[in-house]
Amino acid sequence: MAQGTRTRLVQLIHPDEGRRAGLIEDNELHLLATYRSIYDFALAAIETGWKLRDLLSSDLSGIVLDYGEVHSLKTAWRFLPAFDHPSEPGRCLVSALESEAGKAVWRYQGSGECLRGHGEPLAISNPSGLFAEIAAAYVIGESGVPRRLGLTGGIRGPRQCAVGPELTTDAEFDRLEGSADLFRQSDQVWSHELCSGTVPFASVLADVEARHFETAHLRRRGDTHLHFFGEKLFGPTSFPDMASGDEADIQLGGLGRPLRAMAAASVPVTPSAVAVPL
Repeated sequence: MAQGTRTRLVQLIHPDEGRRAGLIEDNELHLLATYRSIYDFALAAIETGWKLRDLLSSDLSGIVLDYGEVHSLKTAWRFLPAFDHPSEPGRCLVSALESEAGKAVWRYQGSGECLRGHGEPLAISNPSGLFAEIAAAYVIGESGVPRRLGLTGGIRGPRQCAVGPELTTDAEFDRLEGSADLFRQSDQVWSHELCSGTVPFASVLADVEARHFETAHLRRRGDTHLHFFGEKLFGPTSFPDMASGDEADIQLGGLGRPLRAMAAASVPVTPSAVAVPL
C-alpha cells in the first residue's frame, strides 16, 4: 500500500514534437516545459537544491493530453522508458538482483540501449525468458552520492527490458501487490499474483542499495542506474513460454497504469566485423 504524496512521471516521443517529459494528474498528462527528460530535471533539482516534485510542478507547459488515450496508444505519442540517460545511453547501467544457490547475486543486464517503453516490442531469445519485475531509478549526484528518483514496473528479458510507463516518486510502501498477466490474441491465458510479503519495503530498498552502490566505480557523477530487484520481493516470477505477438503485462498498486510489452522474435545478430590482433 502506498502512502504519502506521489509524483507520477512519464517520458514520451512524438514524430513532430520530439521527446517530452510529462506529469500525470488523474487522467491528465501535463507536458513539462524546460527540459525534455526526467534526467535533466533531476540534475536541475540537485544543482538548485529544489525538491524534484516542486521543480516539476512549477514547470508546466500548459499542454494537457488525455492520459487514457496516450496510454492505450491511440495517439501519435509513444512511450520512452520511464527513465534513462537521454543523450548517452552507455551511461545508464541496467542491472538485476537475482538468486543463485540461495544467495543474492548482481547481474549486469546492459546499457540504456537495452531499455524499451510501454507498448514497444520486446525481443525474446527463448520462449521463457521474461520476468515480472520492479526497478528503482537513480542518478549519481555531486561527490558520488546516489539519488533515488523513484520506482517503476518492469518486464525483464535476457536482451531487452521494458520499464514504465510511469516513474513514481515520493511514495512510501508497506508492501507491494499486483499481478503479472499474459495475453494471446487479446485473450488472457495466464495470471500470477505479485506480493512483496511481510519484509518492510524500506528495509529491502536499503539492503539492495547498500549492495549495489558498494563499489566506487558504480558511483560516477552523472551516471544513471536502473536496478531490478523484483526477485528479492516476489521470487523468480517468470512468464510462461511466449510466442511472437503475445503480450506481457505487469501492474503494481501505487505505481500507476500497467506496463505492457509485446513479445517479438529475436533476430540473430551477425557481427559486422571480426576482431583481429594489432
